[in-house]
Amino acid sequence: MLLTLIRMATAILIVFVIVSLANDWRLTRPIANLWRRHSGYVRWYIASAPATYIYMFILIITTWVLLGMPEFARDDFLKGQSTNLQHLTTNPIRALVRSAFFVSSAELLTWVALFGLLLAPAERWLGTARTIAVFAVGHVVSTAGAALDVWIHIRYFHFSERLWNVEDTGASYGFMSLAALLFYRLRGWTRWVLGAALAVVLVYGAIEGTGFTARGHAIAVLLGLALYPMSRVPDVVARLGTGRSIVDLWKRRTADGSADTRAEFAAASRARRARSGRRQADT
Repeated sequence: MLLTLIRMATAILIVFVIVSLANDWRLTRPIANLWRRHSGYVRWYIASAPATYIYMFILIITTWVLLGMPEFARDDFLKGQSTNLQHLTTNPIRALVRSAFFVSSAELLTWVALFGLLLAPAERWLGTARTIAVFAVGHVVSTAGAALDVWIHIRYFHFSERLWNVEDTGASYGFMSLAALLFYRLRGWTRWVLGAALAVVLVYGAIEGTGFTARGHAIAVLLGLALYPMSRVPDVVARLGTGRSIVDLWKRRTADGSADTRAEFAAASRARRARSGRRQADT
């Protein structure tokens, strides 16, 4: 009941904000002014990483649908999308595809932030096709590795047979592979911060008893690091901008991208400076 009321209140609030913005009401005027100042940057940030934001949008929709289900139905549904041994041995392709499009509501905001902060810069650097390929390979290989770990523990260490139907869904394996590959792009202090985080994932995954998901994350990191040759592909090198840290890669001026995109941005910057100079001359 409470969850239903929260969803209704959220929907009403969204409608109110949209109507207020459309009619330029004073209450939402600061939001409108903020959008006018930064809309160009927001549009660039999303348009320059289409795969990242299409995937994020799908996750938001599927999570919203899950929130509308009763808790028992939601749990059963997620188990049905899981890449557990039961599903991987009966219909592996369906299990691998479906599992990548469902995350828990508690994780969603974290993924929205991480996708925007790390995956979008990675896509601008690698290009959309390579980003999808790395994510897919990371998801598939790490899922297989985690499933093999579960099978070994059941077969040789007499773990419970219930692990055949354990729940395992989400975007984390593909994300970890891309984050590990992004390590080769960064320079300066943010490279070592990311490297330290990846090292923690590796060490934690190597500790017995931390679980098959931790092992899958470690496999995903190793896979991403093993894809170093991809960072030296001429087309990827040609996409390099002037940015060094991850913070630089969030900025349009120093971000990676195609040569055409960088040329368009440089031309737009020159045009803005020219207009500014003319206005100053007129005054």
